[in-house]
Amino acid sequence: MARKVWFQLVDAATRGAYADTTADSLRLPEDAEDIGDLRDAVFTKVSRALPASLIASNLRVYSNRAAYDEENGQPLKASASVDDLGKDDDCALIVEVPTQHLVPRTVASVAELIAIPRTTALNEPETYAEECLSLTEWDVGVVHKIPLIWEFMSSLGGCTTSGEMFWRMEDKQVVSLMVDGWFRESTRDRINVHANKKSILMGSPGI
Repeated sequence: MARKVWFQLVDAATRGAYADTTADSLRLPEDAEDIGDLRDAVFTKVSRALPASLIASNLRVYSNRAAYDEENGQPLKASASVDDLGKDDDCALIVEVPTQHLVPRTVASVAELIAIPRTTALNEPETYAEECLSLTEWDVGVVHKIPLIWEFMSSLGGCTTSGEMFWRMEDKQVVSLMVDGWFRESTRDRINVHANKKSILMGSPGI
């Protein structure tokens, strides 16, 4: 008959209960012969609570809490016999979960992960500005041709496929604010609160 064995997971860093767990038990497989087999059984039962990179052989098994607390206490060998160890929760086997050490990234490797924004120069800035300025005069609910804007946005990897766009009220409202900030100079009586803005937040239709 398979024997029930009690164990307690312990965090190597704190030497306290791992992840607030309490003593638990499992039925040893019929063919279990040693601590190595017990360790595999424990790992199978608790693996969902352990770090993904951990494997069964990373766990250290001690005969009880007293053995674990000894100054130079050593874990049981994988080939050691289970015998009557862990027969109840008062003398549960201690299964130590090692501390996971993260390998720090170098400054260079972090920098490599940061995408550098692409920039595209305008060949005809004045003409492009004229097309942008005309956006505020477009009628809403109408399809408009946008040759220069289409060419510019296509070079950045995104635009309509036809060189045209359906102009909605929401589009006109947003663009009117942008154009006002970009092209209107502030005066004493009418300060341009949208001037000098450096970023454009672009969203999908409906936002």
